[in-house]
Amino acid sequence: MLACMKTPALLALAVLLSACEMTPTDRGLAASATAAAAASDSPELRGQSFAQNRCADCHAVERLHTSPVPNAPSFEAVANAPGVTRESLSQWLRTSHDYPREMYFEIPEERIDDLVAYMLTLRSEDYEPAIGLAPFPADSGPAASGSLSRTAAAAR
Repeated sequence: MLACMKTPALLALAVLLSACEMTPTDRGLAASATAAAAASDSPELRGQSFAQNRCADCHAVERLHTSPVPNAPSFEAVANAPGVTRESLSQWLRTSHDYPREMYFEIPEERIDDLVAYMLTLRSEDYEPAIGLAPFPADSGPAASGSLSRTAAAAR
């Protein structure tokens, strides 16, 4: 008798569950939510979060902002400096970032690629630096192919 009662209950459960099947629209919404979650963990967003939390006390880390410390270049100025590439910026941040000495700051190795990815989102074809402000002293920026390393080493 118990077996006879289980069969209708299982059939009713199967009918109810089949009504919960995902429709194509539901699958699209689920895929969108998955894509949004993946995008929220992109290198660019991780780099932006790091910049806002660790760099913004001195540098302007967003477009069209002025750095709180006048001698600290904005991230937008760095990203738009002539000759800056992903590779040169990454190398500069890895080897020469603690210059000038008063920065007392090192970027954790695991954050550099994220920070570079974010900084490169600030590039703009119509970028114009603020009047009278250069992003770096001559031959000391990330496009200077290692000259900052020599300058920083000499200053230490």
